[in-house]
Amino acid sequence: MARWIRHNQGLFVALIICGGLLVWTFGCESKVSSLIEPSKMVTREELNIEISREQQRLESELSVLTKQAELKQQQLDRQDAIKQKLFEFAAVTAEAGTVNPAGVLALLGSILGFGAIIDNRIKDKVIKNRPLKET
Repeated sequence: MARWIRHNQGLFVALIICGGLLVWTFGCESKVSSLIEPSKMVTREELNIEISREQQRLESELSVLTKQAELKQQQLDRQDAIKQKLFEFAAVTAEAGTVNPAGVLALLGSILGFGAIIDNRIKDKVIKNRPLKET
């Protein structure tokens, strides 16, 4: 055998290279770094699983964001409806040329009452959180 190798060195090296290529081609799976953990190597099937998992996670996040955006739109609609009512009140007042004093007083009383309620809640919170004096 050694004599054959010595006489056919090029062929022997070619056979070793072909054997190595066959082992590498059929024996080793191709791997790439993971999408989730870049330090981990994954096969094509594992990569496809990661892609599916990430796609589902992103779709879920998108669904949550869409629902949050819908709630924000509803809040904006409510705020715009209140503004529209105030504009309608101003338009009616401007068209009639007179102001309904009872309506204005009721509106102002409601606003002041609401402010007083908020002020009392803030004061209650301050009193509740105030440290007790030691006697």
